[in-house]
Amino acid sequence: MILRPPRPADAAEITAIHAEGLATGHASFRDDPTDWPAFHDAHALALVAERDGIVLGWTGLSAMSSRCTYSGVGEVSTYIGAAAAGQGIGRALLGRLITESEAAGWWTLVAQIFPENRASIALHTACGFAVLGTRTRLGRMTYGPMAGTWRDVVMMERRSDVAGR
Repeated sequence: MILRPPRPADAAEITAIHAEGLATGHASFRDDPTDWPAFHDAHALALVAERDGIVLGWTGLSAMSSRCTYSGVGEVSTYIGAAAAGQGIGRALLGRLITESEAAGWWTLVAQIFPENRASIALHTACGFAVLGTRTRLGRMTYGPMAGTWRDVVMMERRSDVAGR
């Protein structure tokens, strides 16, 4: 498996993997999968996992705010294709993203995860994220099997031991 920056040629696979996650109803409040321009513009850092020329998953880091006070605070997103789930790809991607983010000066990473997404909570915990708490009824789903349902969101955070010191 190769971990590398995404390329425009990966757009269809990135979108398909995102769509799989969204279809579960437990990945995001977002109702439509990202396209290449939106994906590229949203992420300050991003990686894909590739095996035999096929993108298996991706991770990205987006700035939490444009205010200079929050420079170095980012939100992570990680999506693994259903066929590649349970193979350690998420841990490899998120681990590498953490390393690269610290080298670039990001000192706090956050993740916002639906409580039903136990695999994502476990992944983030394994990568050093701590649960800060649960934001109750943070938003209402507008699509899919959970449409109309108010959703809680688990807030997780990872502080760097090297960046921002």
